[in-house]
Amino acid sequence: MKYLLSLLLFVLLSALPHRIAAQEPRNLLSQFTRPQIAAALLPAGQWHPFPADAAAWNRLLPDSVQQSIIRLAEGYLKIPFVAIPASMMMEYQKNGDRSRYEEMSFRKRDQLFAMAVAEAIEQKGRFLTAVINGVWSVCEESYWGAPGHLYLQKAGIDLVDVEDPSVDLFVSETATVLALTDYLLGKQLDKYSTLLRKRIYYEVNRRMLTPLEKDSDRYFYLKKGTKEYPINNWNPWVISNWMTSLLLLEKNNDRRISELEHALHLLDHYINFIGEDGAVDEGPVYWSGATGRVFDALTILESATSGKLKIYDAPIISNMAAYIYKMHIAGNYYINVADASPVIPTDGLLLYRMGRNMGDPVMRDFGAWAFHRYPVRNPVNGDFAKPRMLFNMQAWKDCSASEGKEPVIPDVWLESIQLMATRADNGLFVATHGGHNGESHNHNDVGDFIVYAAGQPVIIDAGLGTYTAKTFSKERYQLWYNSSAYHNLPTINGMQQKEGRKFGAKEVQYRKDDSGAVLHMDIAGAYPAEAGVNRWVREVRMDRKQGIVTVADNFSLSDAPHQLTQTFMTVCGLDLSKAGIIRFKIPNGQMVELNYDPKLWTLKTEQMDCRAPDEKRLTDNWSRQPITRILLVYKGEAASGTYTFTIRQGL
Repeated sequence: MKYLLSLLLFVLLSALPHRIAAQEPRNLLSQFTRPQIAAALLPAGQWHPFPADAAAWNRLLPDSVQQSIIRLAEGYLKIPFVAIPASMMMEYQKNGDRSRYEEMSFRKRDQLFAMAVAEAIEQKGRFLTAVINGVWSVCEESYWGAPGHLYLQKAGIDLVDVEDPSVDLFVSETATVLALTDYLLGKQLDKYSTLLRKRIYYEVNRRMLTPLEKDSDRYFYLKKGTKEYPINNWNPWVISNWMTSLLLLEKNNDRRISELEHALHLLDHYINFIGEDGAVDEGPVYWSGATGRVFDALTILESATSGKLKIYDAPIISNMAAYIYKMHIAGNYYINVADASPVIPTDGLLLYRMGRNMGDPVMRDFGAWAFHRYPVRNPVNGDFAKPRMLFNMQAWKDCSASEGKEPVIPDVWLESIQLMATRADNGLFVATHGGHNGESHNHNDVGDFIVYAAGQPVIIDAGLGTYTAKTFSKERYQLWYNSSAYHNLPTINGMQQKEGRKFGAKEVQYRKDDSGAVLHMDIAGAYPAEAGVNRWVREVRMDRKQGIVTVADNFSLSDAPHQLTQTFMTVCGLDLSKAGIIRFKIPNGQMVELNYDPKLWTLKTEQMDCRAPDEKRLTDNWSRQPITRILLVYKGEAASGTYTFTIRQGL
């Protein structure tokens, strides 16, 4: 799972939706002056965020959890640390495949961290030699990042230029793994050789601390965001690791203070750029690597200053956290806009800690619910964010003792990304959005909508495929699951929506009252001029009391359409025996009906093949259920008109 998720973290540079880059800066972290930081920051060697002896680990974790960590480390003892060959680094340049390199690189970090934690818990020396070999092997690597990120070096994507160290996500991850190993086992490493910890500091300093100190403006993800060059989750991801490594390894207190101030100023760039509602335009699968990383940084700040510097009570921080439960549909499912899977392995311990620190009982209860729903057998789980794992362990006993509660949010409106979600009294759920096609990890899907019933998918966004070089190339929108023709949208005169910020919705209006909610939007601007669309007003409406979703399209074209189709994507079994009715079979035995006018439409279906290398992830998204495209072909000849689809359940 980790290796598949890791591929989700490559960033498509594009503009953010409808946020005003010139909004008044919040500068929540820049308010802390250097003298304030100096007065609050614990000196080097006096910050002890994690257990330092076996007794402390015993107080923190049940024996069964400790033993699960030790068993994992015992398995890793059988795997040697091996060098990564140059030919594997070059695979990305030759064929776009970055997975083999990343799998080997990520496993080495997971292996080192798991054994370091196990040795810290057990303190018998069983894992120490392997840890030492792991430290040495990682330090000997020419590059700590991913081959696809070598565009950050001046030489571009090639073999790494060791004279030009650049900092990507995984350079920062590796630095933190080494810093945590130093913290957890420093005395034992010194007994073996006093040169080991010296080597750790040397490599982390030259590969990350110094490059960020001397030339942070070199990195797009650390600059102030603009519409043309937005900030994304790389900012808090790298900064949270930077802060951890700096404060654990750096012994010069003046540098610790100045560089912590530097990091906080740059993290403000990200927080300043987020809309007031806290939404992540990259979708909920990126929330852990975006807002979750902001929380990681804030946790480090609070811990390293004994609670003197913290901003958990700021409304924007609360809204950023709440986004994840606002995007939750039911059970394992989330609204999967952009490059997102519909199912996210939610980190209940993280949510619990966030809710507790921010005073948000919905988030806290959601965390406990998720913790019990997705039982965590081992908190050292082969994922990124290693400091988070250690902080999560400190909430283990409290979270496990809390019953929790699944969030059920009746209405959601996220203005910064123009996303509406609402549910009826009978459990029917609909989400839809306007926005534009320059959003990060965009799918050219302005006006798309999804429908769930009884917590089960009915009309879906197919989601993301397996990331390859093509995913982030000029061929991105040749991948069918990234195109509007395979979202729940019209294809007009054979033309799909186009990518870019200028292709977006206009006249977007959200309304809600006791009877339900509606999103009104003109999506004509999402199509190229050749489509001949003057106006295409889509209204997605939920009648809460009757439990009916209505999708109404009012259109005006330059001429009579020579071709017009409407797509619906689904993983449900279908009953198409009655004209004008599409019946979706959901797992609990219920049916959901979509009604259309058979006088206006001819119905076709096709099952998506999903056997290409880039399509593997699609089958994983939906538990290997086949994905079907329903295609309605328009029979009308008028250049303008209105048609309506109604969706209801329980028939």
